[in-house]
Amino acid sequence: MGTLHSLIAYPLFRLTICLATGIFLFDTWWPENLSWQYGAAIWLLLVGVCGGLFWLSHWRWRWLFGGVAGVTFFLWGGISVLYQRETVQYSWAGDPAIYKGIVESVPEVRGKTLRAEVRVEMQRLSGDKWKRVDRNILLSWMPDSLSSPLACGDSVCFYAKVSRPFSEKELTGFDYGDYLLRKGISGTALAYAGNWRCTGKPHSLSFMQRAKVCQQKVVDVYQSWGLEEDVQAVVSALTIGEKSELTPELKAMYSAAGASHVLALSGLHVGIFSCILLWLFYPLTYLKHGRKMLALLVVCLLWGFAFISGLSSSVVRAVVMYSLYTLASFCLEERFSGMHSLVLAAFLMLVYNPFFLFDISFQLSFAAVFSILAFYPLFSRSLCIKNRVLRYIWNTLSLSMSAQLGTLPFILYYFGSFPTYFLLANLVVVILAGVILVLTFAALCLASVPIVGNTVITLLEWGTLILNKSMQGVQQLAGSQITSVYLSSSQACLLAGVIICLYLCWASGIHRKASDWIRLLVVCNLFVAVSCVEYAGEAPEQLYFFRSEIYTRKKDCVSTHRSETGLLCIRNMHIAVLNDARWRTYESSSRFPLEYAYICKGFKGSLSQLDKLFAIRQVILDSSLNDAFREKLIRECQLLKISYTDLSVQGSYSVVL
Repeated sequence: MGTLHSLIAYPLFRLTICLATGIFLFDTWWPENLSWQYGAAIWLLLVGVCGGLFWLSHWRWRWLFGGVAGVTFFLWGGISVLYQRETVQYSWAGDPAIYKGIVESVPEVRGKTLRAEVRVEMQRLSGDKWKRVDRNILLSWMPDSLSSPLACGDSVCFYAKVSRPFSEKELTGFDYGDYLLRKGISGTALAYAGNWRCTGKPHSLSFMQRAKVCQQKVVDVYQSWGLEEDVQAVVSALTIGEKSELTPELKAMYSAAGASHVLALSGLHVGIFSCILLWLFYPLTYLKHGRKMLALLVVCLLWGFAFISGLSSSVVRAVVMYSLYTLASFCLEERFSGMHSLVLAAFLMLVYNPFFLFDISFQLSFAAVFSILAFYPLFSRSLCIKNRVLRYIWNTLSLSMSAQLGTLPFILYYFGSFPTYFLLANLVVVILAGVILVLTFAALCLASVPIVGNTVITLLEWGTLILNKSMQGVQQLAGSQITSVYLSSSQACLLAGVIICLYLCWASGIHRKASDWIRLLVVCNLFVAVSCVEYAGEAPEQLYFFRSEIYTRKKDCVSTHRSETGLLCIRNMHIAVLNDARWRTYESSSRFPLEYAYICKGFKGSLSQLDKLFAIRQVILDSSLNDAFREKLIRECQLLKISYTDLSVQGSYSVVL
């Protein structure tokens, strides 16, 4: 209870809450036609008022000062997210154009194409005129044997159509365009073979680019060891955060076992690595000021680890928290509270980039650490175990339960699934993850040593195989994962409230009051009531046309509809998916009624031919069609007076059944 009270009394905690609230509300509800400059003028006024109240220093005005300071940080959060959006958003040309840019990341293979983040610097207008752009995009390109391969830092000139991806939120609940925007990416493009050229090799790489290149070099070293594909993929993900080689089957296996966090570099890996370093360099503590030397050495090596792992945001978060905790332990007489270092790390990261607030890994990471700091002491003290082995097992289970409890609302909101054997899986994961980290770094140092290097690499392969087989065994247990338990935003918030009230009751101990139980029961009843209302409401079934497929969705259940002929009948509604040339040779004496004709890539023919076979009420033109053919079909629709919908404009089309 004292931990929570001290946290609430911590001024930076309240200011961080105000900052995060401003970021969320302004990002969600601020009108697009209003600029951030309007809020900046009010913010400057509030800063002046704040300064005046602080200078007066009247005790009776402390609440007024606190309120104005809270509003100031709230507005600061809102202004920062609006400014960040403005620096990312860009009105791209509707047609293909010539662009110049610099490759910002290490290219990765995506099927038949390669993909990398590119900083677009210039766009060619006409003749020799160029327009400054300065925006990041995701560029995919097809390999071209006539041009040298692109690498991180290369200059590139390409001809392509750049556009912002359409939102899939209505169908899948995921807005890919907004996701990219919050990653600082304003659009995507595809350059065909012959439409791109490497125009120059890098002269100097940025710090972030050097980290990405270093990460790729480590992956190349792993590949030279001759490990199995699944083993190499897990080692790359677990040690340096390179997840591009993870197959969907591997991801699903670890997710079902409740151990997917081990494949994403986070505080777990930083904690294991710091323990290894503290044990390895423990003899330094025998020197004068040895403990401080040890702490600073560990911090420096952790930042080196973050650099090798490509400076991924999750590792940087964990290393920042560890560094703040270590620094504060030097500067303060009392040990710096873990909660306070957590809040300070969150505040600094949101000031640096407000879009971090919407990053799922950011939310899960801070929720997990917050929950561990709150619940772990309660779990670990609930049983008094003297045996060291049993105490280690119980502490590991306590850590896992604490983290799972804090992240539960987020997991059910975003993923709608819950691993039932996560305790069993994490007992294995914590031990084997440490073993794999130690063996990997030993292999990197000793790989060139005859016999010894091969022995270490073999042990690493065996350890990773055991980890994979263990997760596979957990996945194959009956009822290993509860699925399709999606929570709405209101349910997730109320569930978080239930967890907080549970902590307050548990932490109160013998000082627990009736009001603590009443508060817990009220929030539980609210959660049950809201859940009953939302699940009792009959959601209408909807039909979707999206990415050359037909879908129906009812609540969170999405179904795909296909047929060999392309003709479908859904709820007495006749639909044709036209993606080949089969209808060019058909003839009919009567026209078949068709509510929707969905024309996709691969269709050969014309609407005039289709009009002889079908009585079409509406034509849906898929975004996969090339521009010239789409324009031809639109003109035919206008001549035949058939209504049409162009998915290259709106992304998807839905109908209530």
